[in-house]
Amino acid sequence: MTMTLKAYRSIVLGAACVIAIAALAGCSRGAETAQPNVEVNKENAEMRTVVPLTRPIALDKAGEVINLEFEVPPPGPNAVPYLMLGLRLARPDAASGTALSMRLVEAKMAANVQLLRVEEGAVTMVPLMRNTPDLRDRVTVPVDGSVPGLTTTSVDTSLLEDAGLLDATLFYDVLQFASAENIQPGHYRLSIELSADHPEFQRDKAELLVAYFKKAK
Repeated sequence: MTMTLKAYRSIVLGAACVIAIAALAGCSRGAETAQPNVEVNKENAEMRTVVPLTRPIALDKAGEVINLEFEVPPPGPNAVPYLMLGLRLARPDAASGTALSMRLVEAKMAANVQLLRVEEGAVTMVPLMRNTPDLRDRVTVPVDGSVPGLTTTSVDTSLLEDAGLLDATLFYDVLQFASAENIQPGHYRLSIELSADHPEFQRDKAELLVAYFKKAK
């Protein structure tokens, strides 16, 4: 009886050890597979040509900083058919992100923004709007696409999340050059040209962001 009990206990302890080892191995595999998923999303972001989309962008030198063709799908359930054309800042915390946003707004980063609809060989210019610096009004962007600077705004983050364009460990801030209202699904070309050098932003990372605005509650 004593030998049988000892054998039983030995079997139970052995099984427990096997389960524990298997669980640790499973956790290890999970940690190894989680990181590549983040990398895949970053790679996909740089190749993505469907709104919402992002691209790395330099802000320190004058001239064309983006010239990109992409597809605009219908807005999602939480979005309105207004397309935001601007920048996204990704920072480790809210304090540094807000500080950089304010510096960019105060820099009066003038630019020329052009959005074209390309359909069956026909190219048409899309009318754009922009916010006034005090955010109290919206005005028409001239035909030459000139805007006096950036203004703070926000977009529908649910579509960014669905596209794998959000990292939960980062703080994001969004700045707008201009927007296209009542945008229709289709193929478009966006170009943005900075009017002046801004060497003070040489070390600051930013992304082009093209995304739908969030529907008001």
